[in-house]
Amino acid sequence: METTPSGLLLCRDLMFTVKVTGTAKELGRTIKAVGRIELAEAFLAERKPRVVFVDLTAGDLVTAESLRKLMALAPDAPFIAYGPHVEVDAIQSARDAGCREVMPRGQFTRQLPDLIRAHLGAEPTAG
Repeated sequence: METTPSGLLLCRDLMFTVKVTGTAKELGRTIKAVGRIELAEAFLAERKPRVVFVDLTAGDLVTAESLRKLMALAPDAPFIAYGPHVEVDAIQSARDAGCREVMPRGQFTRQLPDLIRAHLGAEPTAG
């Protein structure tokens, strides 16, 4: 079985990227992390991921305008955003852009395994 990424992470934080992709790997899933808009656009156009996780601290990669543009490339994929709870403007911007869920980083971290299972499947496919 090919292990192509079925999820996408928009993030520029190396430590959090490792947390998200590592958790996915432990669950037998693959999430591709990108930190540039061009890479995100290419991935979304080619791969049609089942879920997109959005780190609201990723600057111009995750502005409302950027998110709307990316969402148009994968209209069936839920965009789930997370960020520091004190970043009220970024959280509201993500909601305004159309992110299905927006939550504080701590909540996202606690729910990450369940989010991966819910959107990418519970068990790896035997290969």
